[in-house]
Amino acid sequence: MKKAQNIYDNSTFYNEYKEMRSTNLNANELIEIPIIKKMLPDLKGKKILDLGCGNGTMSRYFIENGATKVLALDISQNMINEAKEKNSLEGITYVIDGMENLDKINEKFDLVFSSLAFHYVEDFNKLIKDISNLLNNNGVLLFSQEHPNVTATILNPDQKKYVTIGDNRYYYLNNYNNNGKRLLHWNVDGVVKYHRNFSLTLNTIMNNNFELLQIEESTASKEAIELIEKYKYQKDRPYFLFVKAKRK
Repeated sequence: MKKAQNIYDNSTFYNEYKEMRSTNLNANELIEIPIIKKMLPDLKGKKILDLGCGNGTMSRYFIENGATKVLALDISQNMINEAKEKNSLEGITYVIDGMENLDKINEKFDLVFSSLAFHYVEDFNKLIKDISNLLNNNGVLLFSQEHPNVTATILNPDQKKYVTIGDNRYYYLNNYNNNGKRLLHWNVDGVVKYHRNFSLTLNTIMNNNFELLQIEESTASKEAIELIEKYKYQKDRPYFLFVKAKRK
């Protein structure tokens, strides 16, 4: 697995990202986090690996809700610095490292968790295989990622991804079955993500000793739509995909 792009240590990107996350009025806080928290297994006494931990908000949540140990990895020095500053607790170890190096870890975990990070990973099969090897029997993998409907389309940055007819947005899905690298403009040019269609995503998980437990696609609550009206278009195209699986 090649080393992933470390876009969060780009100062322009990071400052824009921090500005976006500075309030609770964003899709992460209003849509993604509420859904993934509902999917979590019982955390009491659990040993957890948090992949792409960002600023450590979820790592802290795990300890505060009964986990005994969290190993939290992120490729970004900026994000790990912020995590240590804002979300350090006894039981959490923050490490700067990429997900391509999971095969170097010599521990076992009860839960491997990741929030909106897997779409940065090129070699998905190796990632899932490594996670399977790190989980105890009946351990749980729970992750969110950008929905394949979102990552599929290849367009220039100035091209719209949808047409509006009445109160609905109709999104393009060209290149849906063309799995692979996508170059995007998000805060800066050249952000690298990887598109995988639904079948590749789920079959890779099942082929690496996992049983699928739960699949969810994001929708926005009435309260979220009242705060940010555009989230009503989640009915036309979900932002996020959520997968929960158990190691056999």
